[in-house]
Amino acid sequence: MREKNVPLKSEKIFALNLTARAAVTVVGNPVTTRMESGVSNCFPGLEFDHRNLDRRFFPGLVFDFVSSSDDLRQGARLMQVDVSDPDLDPSTFANAPEDQPDANAQSQLATALYGDPGAALAQGAWFIESISQGGKTISLHERAVGRPPLDGRPAWRLVRSLQPGPVRIVLVRRPTRQGERVPAPRSIRLSGWRRRFVSSDTGVVSEAYMPGELSQSLCSPWMHDFRDCACTYWASNHPDIVLNEEIVGGGENPVTENPLTAGTPIDWLRSDRWPARTAAAEGTEGQNRAAQMDHYQINRRWQDLSIVLGGREVSRIFNAREADTAKTFATADDLAAELVKLAELEHLVSLEYLYALYSVKNPALVKDTALQNALTFVRHELLGIAVSEMRHLRWANQLIWELEHANLTTKPIGPSLGIALFMPGGPTPRRRMLNGLTKETLQSFIDVEQPSGTLDGAYARVLATLRQPKYSGLSLEQLAARIVADGMQHYSKFREIQVILKPYLDTNPSAYLQTPYQKAPVSHPGAQKALKMYAEIIDDLTKAYKLGDMEDAHLIADARRKMFDLKAIAEELADKGLGIPYFQDDNA
Repeated sequence: MREKNVPLKSEKIFALNLTARAAVTVVGNPVTTRMESGVSNCFPGLEFDHRNLDRRFFPGLVFDFVSSSDDLRQGARLMQVDVSDPDLDPSTFANAPEDQPDANAQSQLATALYGDPGAALAQGAWFIESISQGGKTISLHERAVGRPPLDGRPAWRLVRSLQPGPVRIVLVRRPTRQGERVPAPRSIRLSGWRRRFVSSDTGVVSEAYMPGELSQSLCSPWMHDFRDCACTYWASNHPDIVLNEEIVGGGENPVTENPLTAGTPIDWLRSDRWPARTAAAEGTEGQNRAAQMDHYQINRRWQDLSIVLGGREVSRIFNAREADTAKTFATADDLAAELVKLAELEHLVSLEYLYALYSVKNPALVKDTALQNALTFVRHELLGIAVSEMRHLRWANQLIWELEHANLTTKPIGPSLGIALFMPGGPTPRRRMLNGLTKETLQSFIDVEQPSGTLDGAYARVLATLRQPKYSGLSLEQLAARIVADGMQHYSKFREIQVILKPYLDTNPSAYLQTPYQKAPVSHPGAQKALKMYAEIIDDLTKAYKLGDMEDAHLIADARRKMFDLKAIAEELADKGLGIPYFQDDNA
């Protein structure tokens, strides 16, 4: 035992993996290379199998959690008595002094495992019958009522629920086959403690676990499991479905020739790697299997499998996105001022998208089935994108509010619900305008959502600034990152809309567009009703964002209800070829 008030001496731990040591996200490496981002659950293909931790929950014993159709075999089965377990010895117990179990408990458990109980447990098939902790007993096999023992999965979940601290277990020896007579002793009781898997003193995994033990039940990417896995579940080392590479400039490029290809999921294991022949992944494993590499090909051509970054295959040198290298803002005031502008931009794109939405004909009024399906898809996607932009408006205001209430800004700056005057995209920004979903308007929306170029690129400096230590305690970086990620989805969805409407955009736009479709005069009763409702929504949101309660407040609920009412008014006006005149200073 260490003397009281004498600090524990331990060597400083140095990470040999440069990625693990990095204080920022390293370009080209998945987030799972950082410990705090590990999934760390019990499914094959991930960082480690959590069940392997719980196999050693009770120091000195190693269990397996067995699932079987045979009642004699299922449950928490003892696989090994490990008297070399370092937690049994007070001199090698690697935890803070306050987490040290009672010395007598350690001594008694070690004595039992070295003595007759340990010798008996090394013979035959032993299973946990019950576990007691904190005055409660969990039964894994209720013999008295004639129930079979619990299967390994629920048994593991119950073991997983134990807290670090004293625990008692009852082990019962079972026959290995029906009718076998079990010799004495038939049950053994042990008192110990639920192990702390990670040392509270050094922060490392208990030395009871041997190298490779935590990942011993995972799929191996260097064996034929790379081709066939019973659970058909993999992590980043074996992606199932990916997006095609988007090649910029020159050569045969099916992605740019067909915009839908950029957002079409493809099979990563496909045998034919030629871009021009790459087809979309099928809906089931069986349908994809015929086009995938076989075992021989995997061993011969594994180097042909593509690196995947951001969900998309990459064969060329990877260039970091602007968000990773953007110049940071000098002060929180400057950051908040930029968020005000971005909130106004989110407001503008929401209105332009909504206005364009109702220029698309109502599918219920169209008889042609193909056109009806296209209209349904386009309207659904446009509404989804517009709603997402409204969410971004809320998040931008939440970022402002959090900065203010953390006393990082020197003056009140938010909330921000104005409407930007100019829309980014294309060679130069254009003045805001309300237009129907023509070919030109649709292309302008694609230009706005172009990854790293316009709208999501506008958040690059915000994201880079929020990654600084000054803002780390606010957990705001993730919010800005989600806005950037959504921008990529919007870009893909607009390109899908472009493909769906391709048969009509050049030759027959009136097939899908309301004709005529123009802004309703401000004096129109329907327009007045819509603008009044819109003003009430903005007023509710302004008050809610100022309070900062942007999820549960009654003001938010009122605004949402009024949005549905506004949607109904917009539909009525659209049936008459009119759109809501959200603003008047454009050229439409």
